[in-house]
Amino acid sequence: MAQKTLKRFKKSLAKIKWRESYPSFVLGVIIVVVLGLLVANYFTKKTQQINTGEQTVQTQQETQAPGEYKVIANDSLSAISEKLYGSQEFWPVLARTNNIVNPNVIFVDSTLKIPQKSEVEQIKSEMSVMNYKVQEGDTLFSISEKVYGDGSKWGLLDKANHVGRLPNGNPLIFTDSTLVIPR
Repeated sequence: MAQKTLKRFKKSLAKIKWRESYPSFVLGVIIVVVLGLLVANYFTKKTQQINTGEQTVQTQQETQAPGEYKVIANDSLSAISEKLYGSQEFWPVLARTNNIVNPNVIFVDSTLKIPQKSEVEQIKSEMSVMNYKVQEGDTLFSISEKVYGDGSKWGLLDKANHVGRLPNGNPLIFTDSTLVIPR
């Protein structure tokens, strides 16, 4: 039986036109080798990323100074807040502490200042204040920087408080007056 199968195989090989199929065979082998290399490379990189991610967390915890956090890939302010404080609700405090204008954009390997838990609670309560007592030397711009973390939002304070104007058009505020802070 095996001899009959071998004879059939030899006859089928004899019928193949090798001059026409040799280039196809070589091309097929090249494609299989390239695909194999791509698959091996893919799995190697995945393993390296997993190992690198674990090492990054370990080295970050070992080398990071108290009160600092080094941003890693796929971090967000809410995720950092969750890791450090156990709640995502403190991300605005992180944004304010680090003068981050757009909290949706933080950069990998940047270092953030991380306030202590007691400071976070205090900063958050300050951020929720709805009134502000004007101090000597305050301007709408400086007040806006204090309450919003962004001086360019002084127009919100101007509109909410119907602030008077100087002859040159600049807003006029008085020391010891109380401004409403819109949120």
